[in-house]
Amino acid sequence: MIKIVFKVNGNCINAYKLIKDTPKEDLNKTNVIDTKELVFSDVYIKNNLELVSSFLNVIIIKRKINTVCIRDFELITVILDIINTIPNITNLIIKPDESINYDIFLKLLDNNYLENLEVYDFPRILLDRLDTNKKIVVKTRTEILFVSNFMKVNNLNTYSDIYYKKNIVISDFTSDDKNDIVTFIKINKYLKEINFKNFSVSAFDFMMNLLIQNAKEDIKISFEYDNLKDTDINVISKYKKVNERLLLNANITFKINYSEEYRRNNLFKQININFIKVSLGAVILVIIFMIGINYYKNYVDEQHYLGIENNLKEIIKVNQKKTEEENPLDVIEPGDEDLTTTTTTTTTVYDIQYEKVFSTLQEINKDTVGWLTVNNTRIDYPVVQAKDNDYYLRRDYYQNKNRHGWIFMDYRNNPDELNENTIIYGHNLANQTMFGTLRYALNSYWYKKSANQIITFNTPNENMKFQIFSIYTIPTTNDYLDITFPTTDAYQAYIDLVKGRSIYDFNIEVATDDKILTLSTCANGNDKRLVIHAKLIKES
Repeated sequence: MIKIVFKVNGNCINAYKLIKDTPKEDLNKTNVIDTKELVFSDVYIKNNLELVSSFLNVIIIKRKINTVCIRDFELITVILDIINTIPNITNLIIKPDESINYDIFLKLLDNNYLENLEVYDFPRILLDRLDTNKKIVVKTRTEILFVSNFMKVNNLNTYSDIYYKKNIVISDFTSDDKNDIVTFIKINKYLKEINFKNFSVSAFDFMMNLLIQNAKEDIKISFEYDNLKDTDINVISKYKKVNERLLLNANITFKINYSEEYRRNNLFKQININFIKVSLGAVILVIIFMIGINYYKNYVDEQHYLGIENNLKEIIKVNQKKTEEENPLDVIEPGDEDLTTTTTTTTTVYDIQYEKVFSTLQEINKDTVGWLTVNNTRIDYPVVQAKDNDYYLRRDYYQNKNRHGWIFMDYRNNPDELNENTIIYGHNLANQTMFGTLRYALNSYWYKKSANQIITFNTPNENMKFQIFSIYTIPTTNDYLDITFPTTDAYQAYIDLVKGRSIYDFNIEVATDDKILTLSTCANGNDKRLVIHAKLIKES
């Protein structure tokens, strides 16, 4: 039977064998002497492990103890049985100059609380297994006799120094250093940074090859600028370029450390560079923010206009007569103006009673002067007219301010008795509302279909159809925006002008006694205009 003394010293408990029994016999035949110096037999501990652990834990918590120091090798397993149950003990010091054996190693594996362990020696195979299974930092006291400059500069005196070293310095590289560096790289598990204090190409090449051969990862390699020549910087840059993918996969990075003197001499340059970087970053952030805001605004506006469209459809729905007829239907798919499908089916046709529709619409907006429909597009809207051509550029049908505007008639036109040329404007919107689908008219699949060549424009007084005779785009100009003409010759010259611009010969005769409907929208931003001209062919 061995009697074990637990003696409190500051934040540490020292555990050692009691050599002689003293007059301090077990009080009332228990194993306790006092709360600063406790004595238990190994047999008593084994038979009452939970009780002893609980008693010691109370003292450890009360005195804020976090370290146990074992002074006798044969006590290690018994003491580990105790501290393996005590969370507050995070540091263990084993004083005897003996190597850790397998039994002790197994006890350490059972511990979930230790963070630091100091021993004389820890066999490498056991240390590797412990490091894999536990986050315990092991410090060994075994002296390793190395004579190389590398070992001296980096204070690598013990096995644990080598094993846990995170930062090393490569200074005056000699042939004697090579073997020790190879040994270090093979043993070490925690290397994160290598600093080349004095650069040499041979040392750099040797170290890089060694790191790659041993599959080392997540390492930063730094160089001192004051000790680098231009040729050295070229060597480093060339290596980075040639081995870019290899370095990226291993997460090995290079960094040059600039001296304070260099930084002072280049302060103004650095400030300018940093200012440019910050400014560029700020500009990019502003651009991203503005794109996001614009996207959000477009989404909100699109939902707003869809709501208006739905309200208008409801007005149409309650003012229509239902019939059935067979008709060919040409469909241009949204977003793909080259994709057209044709079907012939029996469809339900609604004859809209526009006199009732306009009565309702003019209660909503007194500026309503007509209803425009362009076949096989989304253009099916009421048309408004203001006292100028600016008002509805930025207002919706309800006269609320909105950058998408509404479809409107030129303020100079007479909606009751049409002029020679009646002009209707609308924005070419990406969300395909307003005149956003008028661009379909530039596609041959669209304009060669006879049904698409008819535009319907109804007013409170008349239901009218117009036949397209000219479609074109042109750089921004006003020469097609005349609404009346002083002479017949002037009107004929206008007709010849706009017919001559058409991208397709519709073979439609237009005379000076015809009335023209012109649809105008932007194309390619504000630099061009997309224009459609049609002549009145039917009034009812």
